[in-house]
Amino acid sequence: MLLLDKCYNAVKLKLYILGYLSPICNKFKFLLFSNMMRLTKGQTQSIILTLTEKELLTNPNYLFVFTNRSANTEIKFVKLNNTDISLYKDRYNEFSIVTNTNFATALNGQYDYEIYEQASPTNTNPVGLNMLESGIMELIGTAMSFTEYSTTDTYKIRQ
Repeated sequence: MLLLDKCYNAVKLKLYILGYLSPICNKFKFLLFSNMMRLTKGQTQSIILTLTEKELLTNPNYLFVFTNRSANTEIKFVKLNNTDISLYKDRYNEFSIVTNTNFATALNGQYDYEIYEQASPTNTNPVGLNMLESGIMELIGTAMSFTEYSTTDTYKIRQ
């Protein structure tokens, strides 16, 4: 349910909206939630998604498409249905992502992601496929290391 107020023009959104009371003007403001994931280079991480609720195929494979928001470069890969490690596949889907496999040379920063269902285990072209989820992913690089040098300084005092 979308809460309306005279201060704000409301638009129908396909996002979850949570209203909270602002202490400044005692009016309702809105927080918008979208899907966000964070991956770190050099790590194997689990991501949890809700793909099953929009599936049209039985036991589909999943095409992941990540598009860098600044450089517009794409990273695409397929996760097979049997790689879903969720215990309750009707409620959520869980995948293990090895970031160095797919994002080793990728730019750090924000990516838009889209996940499609398909029957093929190898296709990386999303044209004509059913999109199951979209959102934002932040790719974080490994921590930078700095080299610290120590020197022995000698001074000559002249009198």
